[in-house]
Amino acid sequence: MKEIKRNILLFAGTTEGRQLAEYLQEAGQPFVICVATDYGRDLLEDIWKMDHAGCMEVRQGRLDAAEMEQMLYELQPALVIDATHPYAVEVTENIRKACSNRAGLRLIRCLREPGAAYMPDVVHVPDVESAAAWLSSVPGNILVTTGSKELAAYTKIENYQQRIYARVLPSAEAVALCRSLGFEGRHIIAMQGPFSEEMNLVQLREYGCAYLVTKDGGAAGGFAEKMRAAQKAGVAAVVIDRPGSGEGVSLEEIKGQVKEWMDHEKR
Repeated sequence: MKEIKRNILLFAGTTEGRQLAEYLQEAGQPFVICVATDYGRDLLEDIWKMDHAGCMEVRQGRLDAAEMEQMLYELQPALVIDATHPYAVEVTENIRKACSNRAGLRLIRCLREPGAAYMPDVVHVPDVESAAAWLSSVPGNILVTTGSKELAAYTKIENYQQRIYARVLPSAEAVALCRSLGFEGRHIIAMQGPFSEEMNLVQLREYGCAYLVTKDGGAAGGFAEKMRAAQKAGVAAVVIDRPGSGEGVSLEEIKGQVKEWMDHEKR
């Protein structure tokens, strides 16, 4: 049996990554898709099951720059697509470093459109540590929607175990991390988003929150729904602004570039 040449390496973990996987599969283009966690792999299961032509190979695990470079050496792709989360700065930098060491390798970074414009009752901070510092200066319950990986920063807030309600992915890893930090019971909200405006509003009211902490995840991350819910609930939104995003293109532009590349390869 002839070995399939997988010329595209896709780093995923976002809605855009999933959509690009579907696009490549429908186009019959063999590719390798990388996700960091078991949960990310599970989210691709239905696409994988529909892959009757064997286009898609899934690899799971967190990689540093050296491990990414080793994978590039193994796979010899012609095109790498970075569709990781807009806040995954370290991962994006590792991908860039690994690709820069291979001459002629093309790298495309997928940039998510930013969310809603600035609005009243919004506190903008540059990072999670700054959000925790600001919240330490005010009273009231807090709905934290920035995930489990950076949850440790909020443990510096006095009485955090009573004040904070952490909304995280419903994975064993995320829940275990919450518990290791001292969160228990109703203070762990393990649910899969994105969430509707109504769900955000219900949770803010249910837990008597005065603050909603979020990142600007754009439309795919349900950012506008969070902001509208905060406004309706009369709570302040603490928004962790995006880090410098560098160069990149939109999802639709990537699809266009990939199509041009595939057409060129077929000649």
